[in-house]
Amino acid sequence: MKLARALLFSLALSSFAHADDASKRAKVEDLIRVTKVSDLMGQMTDQMTTRMKTVAAQQSANRSFTPAQQKLIDDYINQIQSITRNAVSWEKVKPTIIQVYVDTYTDQELDGIIAFYHSPAGQAMIAKSPQLMNKTVQLVQAQMSEVQPQILQANQEFSRKMKELNSAPPPQPQPSTPQPAPAPNQ
Repeated sequence: MKLARALLFSLALSSFAHADDASKRAKVEDLIRVTKVSDLMGQMTDQMTTRMKTVAAQQSANRSFTPAQQKLIDDYINQIQSITRNAVSWEKVKPTIIQVYVDTYTDQELDGIIAFYHSPAGQAMIAKSPQLMNKTVQLVQAQMSEVQPQILQANQEFSRKMKELNSAPPPQPQPSTPQPAPAPNQ
């Protein structure tokens, strides 16, 4: 009889925990929806793609390519962008993100966070976050452009030192000194 009660109790707890987990997941999905995480992921992917194109353009700016070479470069960039977009598509990352939120926040924390994001202040934060992020990125880019000459100089100095090391003759092995012969056993 005790075994049956213990079994029923554990089944009840198991179903309660499952319902509790489903409730928490529903809260996380609400939080993700209200904070527009999928839109944010799309924007991040777009920014990553734009950066890749910019870097590729900067690297090839001082070079001239034949039309065939340029097509090959463009195809390569498009292929890398496609791979990247597929790897971080919302459909692929959503289950992992949900699990991270479930593992990170308690039910009470989720309730408070969701309440905030449903409030006018929370909605303002969501609405203004892209502007805030763009201004922050611009600020960082401006600061980086100020140190760009120093970075360029450090790169040139590094390249010069590497060339010097590569052009120096390799060290010659030192002749080994003969070891004295072992003393004979007497």
